Amino acid sequence: MPRLSIHARTQALYTAYAGRTAAFLACVCACAVFAYGILLLMAVAHAAKITEAQDKEATLATQVSALETQYLAASQALTVAQAEELGYVEPTSVSLVYAQAPALTLNAR
Repeated sequence: MPRLSIHARTQALYTAYAGRTAAFLACVCACAVFAYGILLLMAVAHAAKITEAQDKEATLATQVSALETQYLAASQALTVAQAEELGYVEPTSVSLVYAQAPALTLNAR
């Protein structure tokens, strides 16, 4: 069996694996392009959701402002006589009630 030189062995190895290596690199590139496309679409969808949320936030802020204006107008127009007509009575005594929150713990007691 003839002994091959280092260059001949390298050439034989390259010839044997060149097609497989090219196919593998092509698959890696295709997967990278596919992942890039998916991530790009997700970024666009996320930007659209942010814009939608900002629009909804502006609408809700306008509604809250209108409700606050109505509340302020109603509270300024309320008189003691109107309150009595609606059934409000003055409390006979005022007492303070204290509640203590339970300690936060992970124990199952």
